[in-house]
Amino acid sequence: MSATRITASLAVAAAAALVLAGCVPQQSPTIEGSELTVAVTHPYTSGNPSTSFGASDTNATIAYATGSGFTYFDDTSALVRDESFGHFEKVSDDPLAVTYTVSDGVRWSDGSAVDAVDLLLEWAATSGALNAPDADAASTVDPETGAPIDRSDDRVLFDASATGDTGIALVTEMPQMSDDRMSLTLVFDEPTANWQSAFFGAESAAKPAHVVGMMAFASDDSIAAKERVFSAISEGNENDLAAIARTWNTVFNFEGMPANKSLVVSNGPYVVSDFVANQYVTLRANENYSGMREPTFQEIRVRFMSDPLAQAQALLVGAVQVAVPTMNQDVRNALATMNATVIDGTTDSFEHLDLQFAESKSGAFDDPLVRQAFLATVPRAAVVQTALGELYPRATPRDSFLFAPGDEDYRSARAANGSADFVEPDIAGAKELLAEAGVSKPAVCILYDAADDMRASEYAFIAESAKAAGFVVSDCSTDDWRDQLGTPGAYDAALFSWQNPRPGVGLSAAIYGTDGYANLNYFSDPTVDSLIADATDPALDDEGRSNALKTADAALWSASYGMPLFQYPSTIAFDQDRVANVSLSSLNPGVWWNVWEWKP
Repeated sequence: MSATRITASLAVAAAAALVLAGCVPQQSPTIEGSELTVAVTHPYTSGNPSTSFGASDTNATIAYATGSGFTYFDDTSALVRDESFGHFEKVSDDPLAVTYTVSDGVRWSDGSAVDAVDLLLEWAATSGALNAPDADAASTVDPETGAPIDRSDDRVLFDASATGDTGIALVTEMPQMSDDRMSLTLVFDEPTANWQSAFFGAESAAKPAHVVGMMAFASDDSIAAKERVFSAISEGNENDLAAIARTWNTVFNFEGMPANKSLVVSNGPYVVSDFVANQYVTLRANENYSGMREPTFQEIRVRFMSDPLAQAQALLVGAVQVAVPTMNQDVRNALATMNATVIDGTTDSFEHLDLQFAESKSGAFDDPLVRQAFLATVPRAAVVQTALGELYPRATPRDSFLFAPGDEDYRSARAANGSADFVEPDIAGAKELLAEAGVSKPAVCILYDAADDMRASEYAFIAESAKAAGFVVSDCSTDDWRDQLGTPGAYDAALFSWQNPRPGVGLSAAIYGTDGYANLNYFSDPTVDSLIADATDPALDDEGRSNALKTADAALWSASYGMPLFQYPSTIAFDQDRVANVSLSSLNPGVWWNVWEWKP
């Protein structure tokens, strides 16, 4: 279907949008006077975690608790549609086009309606489609304060650098809006298997178009301000767009509770009602929220406690009821002494060892036999126990590149991908492979963060084992290791972690594809490219996509790409006598994934 035909079909798509039938009003589940206190590590600094300044776990957590959208992920990493917010449907496979429709009655906390103009602003802000070319939006704000460096800068630069690759950057064509302004259709430049979670979903920190307009144009008229935002985007008014972008980038950064309460307007279960910098932020049930995520606790106070032991002690004395501490042995010991529920789980990040396929320091890994030999020496179990064993004695290696432990297909993937051949080091086998390659004492310099003791220990174990097979291993660690990643001639292998916040295809093409933007080791394999492309096809069903990814996973092991090491752990602790329905998701926002379901 052509883009022209898609546009012509918008009226039909809008007419077919979900219409909520009249329902009998139900009593709110929110319990009057109910309170809860949660301890987190980092302070709250911004209501817009999509920007380079606002990116932090706490900011993202608060945005999640105060926001809503078309989807979210549950604690099994399954995507859940929130039909109370709205409905979306794929209206074309070629090109991929999706129509999003906001349900009647969805409102911001100030009573203003949520509609397709808010969706349009979210597209403009996060897609980068309207940004000035070859310009770094993050460079336009002060990294210490988040304030604009040059208010006279007339370029259009939305700084959504922290959103990651959701797929929305593939929508470069102006979206089409329905006549009633409740539906928006996005046409993707190329297929993306993640289309169901690409836009206005779990990771969205969407801002109200009327508030952004009022702030950008110093207006007290919310309707006129929203209309000006719509006109600026749809008509390409660059002067107004530049002001909108500056506002979106900066006005939601806070040093305390803003005097202008419109800056904390939200559309989710909670709204920010109080904020004291470096101490706490208070969330109160949003009285104008009527969706499927209505909360039970009326108020949640989020305390900032950088000391993990202090979090445990606060839990012990009842000052907090939920804690998400960074784990160490003192904290583990303290939690063991109290009557609290402790849940160990994982995050969406995993540690791995990458080998350079080209442009390496020594060129040793240009030979596939040498790559195979080196990987055969890696003591994965010992590395995991060294890194995690003291605090997480049940930790095991991650056995898949493309599936995380806990994913539905993880067990079947690892059973067939060849990872079983790398359970223990095979020094004799590595020596035979080097002999077959005719290589003696190949040099391998490993890059990692010089300031990270855990990675230093990982390096030591890997280096000692590889030397036993005849490799000459050296230390390429540096404090600026991030800048070194992908630099030609800088190193031969690297220890670092990837964060993949979306299950399924996720960042597969970006990391493992020949032309992937995150392909830092010059890996290129036609089989892997083809399989990932197959898995990315939005017309493919779940079983077909899973099978393609499993085959690609096996191909990565066969190509001696590198080695996944372990999934990063996470721990939560809570007072089960004060709060129920608490569980841990491996995807952000972790324990907060079902905050509205927490009950006294």
